[in-house]
Amino acid sequence: MESNRATVGSIRTLLYAFEPASELLRVARPGQGFVNDVYFLTTSRSDLVLKAFDDEAGAWKPHKELAICSLMRELDIPSPSVLLVDSTKTIVPFIYSLSERIDGDVYSDVLSSLSVDENRRIYRQLGDYLGRLHLTTFSRFGDVRCQDGELVVGPAHELDRDAAGRLQGPFATWLDMHREIVNTRLKLMRGTAFADLVPRIGTYLQNHHAEIDCDIVPRLLHMDLHPGNILIRDGQMAAILDVEESVVGHNEYDLMRTELANFRDRDPAYERAFMDAYTGHVLLDEGFARRKHFYDASRTLAWIRSLILNSHAYPGDQADRYRQAARSHVESLA
Repeated sequence: MESNRATVGSIRTLLYAFEPASELLRVARPGQGFVNDVYFLTTSRSDLVLKAFDDEAGAWKPHKELAICSLMRELDIPSPSVLLVDSTKTIVPFIYSLSERIDGDVYSDVLSSLSVDENRRIYRQLGDYLGRLHLTTFSRFGDVRCQDGELVVGPAHELDRDAAGRLQGPFATWLDMHREIVNTRLKLMRGTAFADLVPRIGTYLQNHHAEIDCDIVPRLLHMDLHPGNILIRDGQMAAILDVEESVVGHNEYDLMRTELANFRDRDPAYERAFMDAYTGHVLLDEGFARRKHFYDASRTLAWIRSLILNSHAYPGDQADRYRQAARSHVESLA
């Protein structure tokens, strides 16, 4: 489906189906976000966020968001209340969700204007909230879905299908799932500007997969905790957004994602505040420091994947600059 698929007419239609007495007053688009079409709706009754999902994503993505946001709210982790998911295409010809719009500034917009103490306080909150989320454990690794009111582990939707065309997972070990994540991302890189890096990083990760051949607790991960997905209000975290990348995996995988997005080359006090709060919930496993280099290389594949899939959405020469930065990072690691 084309971007900007939700016309004003279709928005009025779905809003009427959701709340007939509500009048649509204004539609706006946020300044960031690549994966879904997102619309801020001002109505006569409330402010809402509409997300329109493409057919390839299917219904699993918004239903996962509904389930995980509900869990986060139960855990006192600030997150939006997802009010409706409609995957029937009977009201409008696309899958969509409606959620409450939470007041607050996007952290990436205000971070540089805050003091060290203010940022440290926010990162301590982030460590507390991620630690609470990681306390949610399962018996296998994969994606999550809601079944009979409970979160259960199912196939991993990002991965390539197997020879029989089936989704892969759930997995008995994190090693098995991580190998398939790497294989899927390396396959995507072939035929792109990153193709020449495939042998280099593929060989490095293959040679170091023994680093994660150990007992690992399957934990619920967020996997997208960058400042653009955090709302701030009155010096406090008002909401954590966008849980669609969530998987059940190794907590260190999520910690590296969070480090790369928030702490690399910044004041060490921020990461210390985050980790102090985080380890109040989840203790670090032996070998954590040793595995950081491995996960740094692994997470760079996710960065490259995003650049391949979403380069059209970056303004100006930003995509080229990010591609060069990702390439340089891989070459420094592997």
